[in-house]
Amino acid sequence: MFRLPNSSLTYHSSSLKREISSQALANRSYLKSRSWRWSNSYSSRRQASSAPPSGVASRLLARSGIGPLLKAYSRTQTQRPYTTQICTSVLIWLCGDLSAQLLFPPEPGDKEDNEDSQKLQQTQGYDPWRTARHLIVGIVASIPSYEWFMFLHRRFNFASGALSLATKVLVQQAVYTPVFNTYFFTTQSLLSGASVEQTLMRLQLALPISIVNGWKVWSGVAIVSFMYIPPQFRSVFSGCVAVAWQSYLSWTNQKVAREVPQKTGKTSIGGVSL
Repeated sequence: MFRLPNSSLTYHSSSLKREISSQALANRSYLKSRSWRWSNSYSSRRQASSAPPSGVASRLLARSGIGPLLKAYSRTQTQRPYTTQICTSVLIWLCGDLSAQLLFPPEPGDKEDNEDSQKLQQTQGYDPWRTARHLIVGIVASIPSYEWFMFLHRRFNFASGALSLATKVLVQQAVYTPVFNTYFFTTQSLLSGASVEQTLMRLQLALPISIVNGWKVWSGVAIVSFMYIPPQFRSVFSGCVAVAWQSYLSWTNQKVAREVPQKTGKTSIGGVSL
């Protein structure tokens, strides 16, 4: 009987082990690759099932007359997101203030007691300082608002699209609305020259009703935004709606500005005319 030398047996044995080890490593890599692909595929399907159908709105807008403008805006937004948001906020808040001053001019009783009202008479009812305050508020809020909408886009994406939408809207209304309204009334009051006491009084008068009405208006806006608007355009969409909303906030702010002196027992609130 023919026998191979021990050295030959050792060689073939080690060669077989290397081949088996190499095959096992290849199988392991293949399984990992399949697992990674399946995980990514599942994650994509899950995100797709929970993500709003904003692509539909994108396609419809692209086919409309403003399609090229939106493409240019999207390209600029991708290259310089913060600069784009600031410039957009300037335009939106400027329109909001001009519409607010046109719809809610100062009442005659307010023109006797503050300097801003005298300026209004000299400029045929237009108050440039009020516009400046609005622009400051809008510019400061532009970047945080943009980051907030992007945060909501990345978070709360569950397997159920309805659950994702409901959670996003609830978080939006429970967190963003009261924080923004507090910031708006506080900044407007302080920039107008009001004291801390008068600012707190204004918050007590204006904040509760503005939050309640904000729930009525912005819940529907948030649903439309999360369902049909691409994330990079959501702050712009909300800003366009905010043109009308700011008119309401300005009216509320102007109304409580007249009530604060009565409640604090003072005749002036530092020239507040907004």
